[in-house]
Amino acid sequence: MGEGEREMKDKFKTIEYFKSCLLDPMFEVFRILNNPSHEQYNNLIFDLNHIDKSSLEECVKENNIDFYLDKFENKGQGRRAYYLINLLHKEIAKERILALLDKSPRPKPYNSENLREIEIINDNLVSIKKFNIDDFGYQHNDFVYELTPSIITQSNSSYWISRAIIKFAKERGFNFKIRLDPFIEKHKSEYRPMFYKMFIYGKPLDWERLKKLSQDEFGQWFDEKSDSEIGITDFVWRPEGNELHFTCEELPKSNCIDYRGSRFFHAIFDKTTGNIKHCDGAIRFYSKEEFGEREKYHVKNLKLEKLGQE
Repeated sequence: MGEGEREMKDKFKTIEYFKSCLLDPMFEVFRILNNPSHEQYNNLIFDLNHIDKSSLEECVKENNIDFYLDKFENKGQGRRAYYLINLLHKEIAKERILALLDKSPRPKPYNSENLREIEIINDNLVSIKKFNIDDFGYQHNDFVYELTPSIITQSNSSYWISRAIIKFAKERGFNFKIRLDPFIEKHKSEYRPMFYKMFIYGKPLDWERLKKLSQDEFGQWFDEKSDSEIGITDFVWRPEGNELHFTCEELPKSNCIDYRGSRFFHAIFDKTTGNIKHCDGAIRFYSKEEFGEREKYHVKNLKLEKLGQE
């Protein structure tokens, strides 16, 4: 973070609001700008007007922000809005990482009076069976909580993961253990989450072929987009007796590790029954030294289990 960005972060008036907002800053910033009667409108205008000019110019150039400004009458405000959104994503992610790594007995949001009866399991997880679930949130008493996001643009990926968790919990009675977002606690009367849609395409997995594997099958992808924060994604299918283990990790680029963790996923397929007998995911946070060591290996290397914090 440059000096201008650091000073800007210290002057934020809206960060506490956006931390606990159900909508991503990408949507909420513009919604507030279009509504002068919004309670955060004046604070948002303050933040926009106190953006460091040199940091703004650098961000506009690096991210080609002008490409997105065709519909803006006030191009200057549009540039500042996109810059602020980018900065909010990073700063909220950094604060969330600190909250997730908190070693106190009841870190956020479990320090809430409303959650005092909820048992915390290993790694600050809680059982989904302790909550009333609908298609989107996790309700306890009169308050609703959400799954902690896995990446800084928080809404989309967590939305689909959470929908899948809730579906299997309701239809099959699975007892998932989840980590609640440390910043989200909404009264049920105020809980109005974002809805998403998606198109699904592609070939289904060939489970019959995978069941016949006699040795590891692995691969790796590189993100070719120059403005992407994703570096590489590793995966491996590993046959072990009557089980087939799938492990996958999406690594951020090295210059993003102070606000973005890796997304790690592991599942076990039972070749005899045709069922998935185990499934879990985590966000791994690496120090600079740990990340340098992680980059030397593929996820199939068992040495990696000792690197990073989850």
